Amino acid sequence: MCNETEATAAAARGHYLRTHLARAERWGETPSLVWARTGARHAELNRVLWFTADDVPACLELMGDVPALWSLWPGTEGFADVEAAMRESGLAAVEEEPLMTLPLARWALQTDDVPTDRDASDVTIQACRSLRDLDRWARFWAAEDAASEHLPGITAALAPFTGFGLPESGSAAPIVTHFLALHSGRVVGCSAAVVAGVSAAVEHVIVAAEWRSRRIGTRLTEAALDRAVLGGAKTCVLTASPEGEGLYRRLGFSEVCRVQSYGRRSVA
Repeated sequence: MCNETEATAAAARGHYLRTHLARAERWGETPSLVWARTGARHAELNRVLWFTADDVPACLELMGDVPALWSLWPGTEGFADVEAAMRESGLAAVEEEPLMTLPLARWALQTDDVPTDRDASDVTIQACRSLRDLDRWARFWAAEDAASEHLPGITAALAPFTGFGLPESGSAAPIVTHFLALHSGRVVGCSAAVVAGVSAAVEHVIVAAEWRSRRIGTRLTEAALDRAVLGGAKTCVLTASPEGEGLYRRLGFSEVCRVQSYGRRSVA
């Protein structure tokens, strides 16, 4: 019988898995192997989410030659064996981050935006409204991780889950909403909200270096959380970089476990 901490971590992993599976072109889910693949040339868009050491050869075959990441969960049963199998297969650790959760019952929709002394009040946060907006989002988000010739393919992989191009009548709400931070028409930040039933995720919160410490990252995260609430989600998860962890804690997120990402020597 698991304790409350283990149950909380397992629930958070469940939300993490669901929000990845919901926006994959191809995916699979068994008790021992969960994976989601778009085929786009960006490692964060192709991920093996749960697997055992015995599944590693199958994982490698499933991802083929596309950039991909493998999620490892420290503290779970078999973790040491999985980690050893990763290294034996030639994969390397990329990063380790906290998986954080926020019960959305604690989140009040943001109805105003009160500037602070260092707030970039002339920056607008807006959801992508067209494929052109989405292409601008992808080019900003993937600028340092993908070759320029792969950027159109990344936009194409994201588009089916945004609702763009669908008939207005009877079209479902988008699974993913992408947000841009704009200053005089220039993209200076981005974020995304994924809503998959009761599960939501905030992802890809990035602010251009020269625009940081002006509350733009906070506003991008708030926009994503508002979208999660409006979409009917009950719990939001995210993985936090060292730079972003303090921001997320201030917004009410708490760490429940850790996730390690492994990839090929070059994952871009």
